[in-house]
Amino acid sequence: MRQTLYTWSRYLHSRDGKRIVLRGVNLPLLDDWNFPGQDALSALEKSGANAVRIQWYVNYGNPDRPKYSITDLDDVLKRCAAADMVPIVMLADLTCAFDATLINSQLVPWWTSKEVVKVLKKHARYLIINLANEVGAYRWADNPNSALAEYETAYTTAIASIRKTGLAVPIMLDAPDCGTSIDALLSIGQQLIDADPSHNLLLSAHAYWAGYDGIPFLKKCLSANLPIVFGEVANKQDEQIDGKTAYCYYDLDGSHTNPGAGNGFTYQSLLTLLQHDAVGWLAWSWGPDECSARRLSTDGSFASLSDYGKDIVNNPTYGLIATAHRFRL
Repeated sequence: MRQTLYTWSRYLHSRDGKRIVLRGVNLPLLDDWNFPGQDALSALEKSGANAVRIQWYVNYGNPDRPKYSITDLDDVLKRCAAADMVPIVMLADLTCAFDATLINSQLVPWWTSKEVVKVLKKHARYLIINLANEVGAYRWADNPNSALAEYETAYTTAIASIRKTGLAVPIMLDAPDCGTSIDALLSIGQQLIDADPSHNLLLSAHAYWAGYDGIPFLKKCLSANLPIVFGEVANKQDEQIDGKTAYCYYDLDGSHTNPGAGNGFTYQSLLTLLQHDAVGWLAWSWGPDECSARRLSTDGSFASLSDYGKDIVNNPTYGLIATAHRFRL
């Protein structure tokens, strides 16, 4: 029996070899200033999700935020395991940063610190680590080829550093361009896997595709047997306008209620395809969120699911209740 979850071909497996298709939810844990003390994990558990992507920060960057520690993360990971939900720890400090080299100077020291490694190893049997949220550029760069080479080098270096600590858990890598460029993963995904001493990576796309159609690349990735997952799938997409974030600018649910004119992509069509092809996904987000319509729960409780949340949980074709299968962690 393996000591950790592991990837083989395009699938994730449990330690005893059972195929795992991630069906879960993102939990912006540290954006919820009630944490530590209380959080929405118990409510989220009722959704049927078999995985939860946990937002964490090396440094939240706001001194008014309640203090949090690695001990608090340890407790959350214990509770995920008790609920048979695979925990995915994600660092969000550099979200959407273009410079991929920053992961090695700003994030890897946290991942490889003795205090953190001790906790991660404690939960290594069922843990996935998401190295950096949406860091790196490709399509959006002035020189896409150079940017992609920089991305590959930076992540290869970071993976090697983490592996030197003895952590053999799956490492999830977000695609560049705020996670959207799945075509980049098609270009360099296998090289990243080959360079990983543990050959244990998940390649994650974020389906904010109002203006970019990644579906053809998804099919090519699956044909190439790359271990693709969708770390974020949502019903709304933001946009930068005059240097400010316009929340909920694009509809990804076919509702046509917001001002952005998208390309017709919908999360419903994607999730139907992912169910057919047994590809993992994680809905964004349980909340909190500046885009209120993108919250699965309006107040964090299971009793207050939004219309979007009800669809993610209860849809008979792709919903969590129908398709998420838990196993004993």
